[in-house]
Amino acid sequence: MVRIFKRRWHEAYEKIKQDSLDGNCIVFVASDVDALCACKILQTLLKTDFIPHKIVPVSSYSDLKEANTELIQTDDELRSIVMINCGGMVDTSLYIDTPANVTMYIIDSHRPLNLDNLFSGTQVAVFDDDEDDENAKELMVAYENVAYGSSDEDSDSSSDESDEENNEQEDDDTDDGEERSRLESDRPRQRRRLDEGETSEAKRSKARHSRMKIAQYYSSGMYYSQSVAGIMYTLANQLDRTTNDLLWFAITGVTSQYITEHIDTPIYLDQLRIFMDEVARFNIPQETSSQTINTSIKFEDEYRFMLYRHWSLYDSMFHSGYVASKLGVWKEFGKKRLNNMFAKMGFSLNQCQQVFTHMDIELKKILRSKIDSVAPLYGLTDICFPSFSRSYGWRGQTSASDAVYSLSSLLETSPEVAHRLGETVEWNTDSEPVTNDDDGPETPKPKPIPNRWWLQNFYTAYDALDSIEGMQRGLGLCMKLQRAIVQQGTAMIEKKSVKTLRTFRLAIIKDGPDISLFTHPLTLSKLALFLVDAYREYGKRNLPFVIGTLNETQGSYLVVGVTGAPTFGDVRQNHFGSAFQDAVRRTKAHVKHDSFETSVMEIRQDDLENFIENLHLSA
Repeated sequence: MVRIFKRRWHEAYEKIKQDSLDGNCIVFVASDVDALCACKILQTLLKTDFIPHKIVPVSSYSDLKEANTELIQTDDELRSIVMINCGGMVDTSLYIDTPANVTMYIIDSHRPLNLDNLFSGTQVAVFDDDEDDENAKELMVAYENVAYGSSDEDSDSSSDESDEENNEQEDDDTDDGEERSRLESDRPRQRRRLDEGETSEAKRSKARHSRMKIAQYYSSGMYYSQSVAGIMYTLANQLDRTTNDLLWFAITGVTSQYITEHIDTPIYLDQLRIFMDEVARFNIPQETSSQTINTSIKFEDEYRFMLYRHWSLYDSMFHSGYVASKLGVWKEFGKKRLNNMFAKMGFSLNQCQQVFTHMDIELKKILRSKIDSVAPLYGLTDICFPSFSRSYGWRGQTSASDAVYSLSSLLETSPEVAHRLGETVEWNTDSEPVTNDDDGPETPKPKPIPNRWWLQNFYTAYDALDSIEGMQRGLGLCMKLQRAIVQQGTAMIEKKSVKTLRTFRLAIIKDGPDISLFTHPLTLSKLALFLVDAYREYGKRNLPFVIGTLNETQGSYLVVGVTGAPTFGDVRQNHFGSAFQDAVRRTKAHVKHDSFETSVMEIRQDDLENFIENLHLSA
């Protein structure tokens, strides 16, 4: 039960359910939109089955270590641990001491997966959607050659005896879950039997080849697999528990992967086709009474300019990476091109600068046809992509993209930054447990801890998932944050603050009125992606990007590395995680490499220059 493929995800859930009869479950959730949506789906399932559980947000491996001490080692009734979008890329035993009677389930979209979790035992189970991956089978053989090959000769006699005992056990044991566990533990013995008769030199050669195979696997770069929200929705489908609400959470999770450029367009479209069938199944057109709130989901194309339903059309286009980079709005010529495009569409600047809801209704009706005919003339050939939107009756409508932008802003913006932006947000600071019903299990919310504001942000975003009022809290914040991102990006381009090195571009933010806004990895990554888009269109070469910002309070720089795909909708594997680690080993820099994203690192202020120089020379 180490690697759980799609067809058996429901079996893993049933084991969690069975184990809950004499224990409880802890769910560790990373602080990102996809994980948030997956957690919402999973908690709905757990509540339905009255499974006692705790939701524990985590933002780093340090949080996992702390939870191991305070929650896992002190809970004698713990039976299941679920890791959502965290733990997949590392050996979890380094951070969590899993008790003997506890099973850990890793549901993580980060790749490559750690092979120790996949092949070394039966206490850690990894959800994997790639059952027919031949490379994974080769890696399993390589892992066994390295892990068990050196002890073959010493264990031949004992393995023969254990083979006989195990064969008897196989005849008697018919339980499917135990059989899978036994098969996993038998692999070393089976491998040893196959290796009998090989010379020592042949075994050493095989071990060398296997180590090279594993090293190549880990150094291939970080990328993302299926959305964890999509995985949880598939699980709900296998359990016949799907609803329109759960479908919306899954759509939002997958959309977040696409917007943040974690998955490419073909993968996104594959998932979209599945959702289209589900939307048709749950949203059959029917008449509703005036007292019924319409919460239907519908398929519709979405523009690549953000939040246009809640912003003005002009600001939405001007502050979106796709339009801004294509037109070059940081130049006066680019601003004129944007104005000319509106004029060619027949839209006055006065109308375009109004909030979209106040625009002339006739202009709204012809917006799509005008965009289709005029936008390609300005190089905006992919200005639309297929997506979904959801109605909330008279309270409004939001698209999946709107939901992602709002939730992301709620997660990444500290109360201090929100205040600086002039935005008032009703943060969820309630520390009382949330109860499902009079008899249901409780989900405790930790009390706010100094310098851990992200906890209250997590719960604010969590509550906003199924609330249009909560979602609107993040929309205004997102607009102001995006405005600051574009202002910072255009200023860096105009001042030529971006250096083009041999294998990547580099930008370091050392001062400025908005420097505190970019001390969160999500915000800094958004700025990096904006600059990547801009230099993709106007740079001589398409290169990855390394960006850093000074955190004066901590005396360190937050550094993020992002890849540069040649076209919109394309994605490249991120090699900065291993490159950062190599540079740290060579320079002995003082760093904190604690994020679930391998391309995010904190570096002591005095060590940055040496680190960047080494990264450049060795890349």
